Amino acid sequence: MPVVLCLTVVLSVGIGVVTAYAAVIGILFTFSRASQLRPEKAGPRLVLVPTQNHASGD
Repeated sequence: MPVVLCLTVVLSVGIGVVTAYAAVIGILFTFSRASQLRPEKAGPRLVLVPTQNHASGD
């Protein structure tokens, strides 16, 4: 009886881990394909550095 219970728990956890792994890989694959199919804009790329000096009000 303990062997059957232990085997059942190990198989259940294993199936859950494999299912979660497959779901995450599927989501990442779906969104990576969608971002590759999007056409690039002709405008300038946005960067996270300041390129203009704004008045500070001092």
